Amino acid sequence: MTRILLVCGSQRAASLNARLLDALAAALPAGVVADRLRPAEVDLPLFDADREDDPAVVARVRALHARFLAADALIVASPEYNGLMTPFLKNLVDWVSRLPYRDPALAGAFADKPVLLAATSPGWSGGAVGIPALRALFGYCGAVVFGEAITLPYGDRAIAPDGTLDPAFAGIWWRDCVARFAALVLCLKGPRP
Repeated sequence: MTRILLVCGSQRAASLNARLLDALAAALPAGVVADRLRPAEVDLPLFDADREDDPAVVARVRALHARFLAADALIVASPEYNGLMTPFLKNLVDWVSRLPYRDPALAGAFADKPVLLAATSPGWSGGAVGIPALRALFGYCGAVVFGEAITLPYGDRAIAPDGTLDPAFAGIWWRDCVARFAALVLCLKGPRP
């Protein structure tokens, strides 16, 4: 079974990007399981190297690191904040990526991990302005960032509360992108003995 971890960069209860992740998860092919990391599961302070030895923080980071490590791939949907990713998402990646430096027995959670980037917003850009920063962040952490990204303008009108996308706004091209990404993940994962 192939497992893709869905990560939302927004903490909002009614996040458009969380609803976009619902639509993308529904488009995954058979044999691919979506595991949704909920913002409430990420209980981390603002990154501070002085807190890297705090046992309570380390325990939470280890649990998140294990979740990322167990995934075969990631789909990350994040709004843009002033042209960049959200502080919430950056902080999560900072903590998870630092753990192997503190414990060399652990593998890098992002190393060679395929990542599909996505964004939506109520405006015309659809979060596209933040995608280059996400690409740089995950690439720096060793991930294999998929060449295409999914951005959806006017997400407040394009995405229903149940996570379905209105083809009049969203078209159907994004389904092909999800299918190509899943095919890449399956190819990179290869057959298991």
